Amino acid sequence: EMIDALPGVGPKMAFIVENVAFGRQTGIGVDTHMHRIFNQLNWVQSKQPEQTRIQLESWLPKEYWPTVNLLWVGFGQEVQQFQEKMLQKALECSKPQDALKLVQKLGLDVN
Repeated sequence: EMIDALPGVGPKMAFIVENVAFGRQTGIGVDTHMHRIFNQLNWVQSKQPEQTRIQLESWLPKEYWPTVNLLWVGFGQEVQQFQEKMLQKALECSKPQDALKLVQKLGLDVN
């Protein structure tokens, strides 16, 4: 609560700092990349990252909250900003057809 009272610090950063600095997790820090991806996957139906966080926390077991940011923020950045790199990774992974279906569902042109 004290962290997000600082100027310019919102819920996303407060939850991330809490996790990294203090080893606690009382919420999931959702950025715009995660917000877009989770809506594209139909895991949530929201218009704002904060709404995405609330919906995600309602069904995702708390034990997974600490790893959500590490996994999905980087993935979201690559899908949305480094598309060629993401396509290369999808083609080189152990299940390229599944990977290509996923990145296509997230808006990447795989043709």
